[in-house]
Amino acid sequence: MRKAVISGHSRGLGYALAEHYLRAGWAVFGLARGRADLRPSENLFQAELDLSDAGLLAQKLSDGLLADFIRDADELLLINNAGTTAPNALLGRQGPSEIVRAVALNVTAPLLLSDYLLSARPDGVHLKIVHIGSGAGRREYAGWSVYGAGKAALDRHALCAAAEGHPAFSIACIAPGVVDTEMQREIRNADCRDFPLQPRFRALKDGAKLQSAADTAAKIAAMIEAEDFGSKPLADVRDV
Repeated sequence: MRKAVISGHSRGLGYALAEHYLRAGWAVFGLARGRADLRPSENLFQAELDLSDAGLLAQKLSDGLLADFIRDADELLLINNAGTTAPNALLGRQGPSEIVRAVALNVTAPLLLSDYLLSARPDGVHLKIVHIGSGAGRREYAGWSVYGAGKAALDRHALCAAAEGHPAFSIACIAPGVVDTEMQREIRNADCRDFPLQPRFRALKDGAKLQSAADTAAKIAAMIEAEDFGSKPLADVRDV
């Protein structure tokens, strides 16, 4: 059976991706701090887990959190979607606890999940890994030094992992564009003194220029299904 592990599936783009793959007949294992209010299905599995707690995630993986789920897979997909833009703040106004949480959630968790699934997948099973990236990792934005650094790290991880030439393996970091999610609402509520880009995001919402989560999930899924997936480890939904 085709199986997908999706982090941050309880809301926003992650929710839309989980819904998309369940409708397509995949088994989905969602990882998030809370459970997703998805239609009950025998193909849906969920674990409530704070992915910003790197030690806990590492322990859960070692204890076999995903072992039973992946055991009989004939194709595996990992979508590292969970993340945070916080701290939406200029350097010097960010705060140590927010920096630590952001790096753990945006960088450490995807790397732990990727390493585990490549090492634990059944023999011969093709594994596709998708990091949900961002234009913030490829361009400079005042107030997003932490977020941008995390997304740039995922870009580099995808490039290096692709260069290693693992058999039956492909990876890409996909920038999804600006999606109408709870994360966007949080950005629009940021203090302009901390986050100078706030008016720009308010204008995108007011101008109806945000993409829906469902449409974005469908575009990402189409990119994953393409025969050349992974041939370009850095991708953007706006380029297709």
